[in-house]
Amino acid sequence: MAIVKNGPNGSFSGKVGSVVGYKWKGLDVIRGLPRKSNKPRSEARLANEQAMKLIMDALKPLKVFIRTSFRQVAAPLNMTAFNLALSINKKQALKGEYPNLEIDWTKFVVSQGTLPGLEHATASWTDGGLHIRWDDNTGTKDAYGTDMLSILIYVPNRNVWVPFLNQETRGTGECTLPAHENWLGTDVEVFLSFMSFGSELVSDSTYVQVPAVRIE
Repeated sequence: MAIVKNGPNGSFSGKVGSVVGYKWKGLDVIRGLPRKSNKPRSEARLANEQAMKLIMDALKPLKVFIRTSFRQVAAPLNMTAFNLALSINKKQALKGEYPNLEIDWTKFVVSQGTLPGLEHATASWTDGGLHIRWDDNTGTKDAYGTDMLSILIYVPNRNVWVPFLNQETRGTGECTLPAHENWLGTDVEVFLSFMSFGSELVSDSTYVQVPAVRIE
């Protein structure tokens, strides 16, 4: 059953025959119900499903962060931040051929926006943890020394994300992150993003790969 709004010429919500009406981002939307098919799935469809699952699994733990980190770019497109992150990474951050697709972390992004990002970022293991350095580019366009740096670390050998949100400011130029003994010194994928005060402006994320080292 559907509910008709504003008379017979208005929008409706609910199911009518093979279509469903609903609200999305303030808009009245109608979509058709999916049709069941007994045809075997093509290799192209299977490849698309594998690609979608890989990116979805990678992004799900970052869902709360992504609501902010892609919001600036997603809003003008009438897309949710998560769907935009999913679309971008599915297009650019995969490598290999089905059924051996895998994520290309060098092209994976966790934020996108117009705020100047990190310049000449490096990361390395030290006795104190993971040390990260970058050039202070305060004064470049909309960049302020008070912009907050968030760091997302993916630990492949444990398949976990470790977040350090609002960890430092742009003007400090460096920071050292504590590392749990379970991933201290291991291979890690590091993603760095700046956000302005109030998170209205966001930078494109910067990627740094840190190889494993022996920590004495």
